[in-house]
Amino acid sequence: MASILRAFERGAEELTATEVSRRTGLPASTCHRIMRSLAEEGVLEIGEGHRYHVGLWLWEVAAHAPRSGGVQQAALPFMQDLMDITGHPVHLAVREGSQAVFIERMSHWRARNSRPYIGSHYPLHLTSVGLMLLAHAPVETQEDYLSGRLERRTPLTITSPQELRRMLASIRTRGFAVSDRQVVMDAISVAAPIRDTHGQVIAALSVNTPLGSLKEQTMAHAVQTTALAITRSMALNVQMNR
Repeated sequence: MASILRAFERGAEELTATEVSRRTGLPASTCHRIMRSLAEEGVLEIGEGHRYHVGLWLWEVAAHAPRSGGVQQAALPFMQDLMDITGHPVHLAVREGSQAVFIERMSHWRARNSRPYIGSHYPLHLTSVGLMLLAHAPVETQEDYLSGRLERRTPLTITSPQELRRMLASIRTRGFAVSDRQVVMDAISVAAPIRDTHGQVIAALSVNTPLGSLKEQTMAHAVQTTALAITRSMALNVQMNR
């Protein structure tokens, strides 16, 4: 069951049982049977063309995860404000191993950039939130990541470990991260860190903009200010609950 659910980790919104079979290596008949059972339980839902997507029940359970639920709830009103101010989609992500997992998203219904979806997983070096999370990960984690295969999505994707090390150092100094057409060629994003009461980076917040719309310093200031407000709100909640 776990391997089937992990097939949806790669940012796919909908998959057929046959596609899940190819991704997992499990027999197609096994995937059909298990996925039908998961749909009956509400873990998956079936759309048109017998394509499956993650069900609301699973998101409801995930929202209670200690590492994502608290920051998600604290971030929501601030994400709304940031979206209204910038007019662009806003994303919230946490690190899960070598992936950035998007746990919340807000956008206007007319927004051109519809991805990443909630639940999408991206390698850390591709997105601005991933770069921010990697920059503040333990040194051993960073080196393990940089010594592995670095996926290239566009001609501008940075896959040089040396260049990425310089970029991560710059992110820690500047306090924000930029992903410039590293995932797709028509979008740029800016991210800032969200910290716990011990000062550790536990999540990252980003604004995604179409190519040509980004005023880097202005957008970075807006994202940093919002991330700091979320950090302070979480700290206040901790103090009030003591």
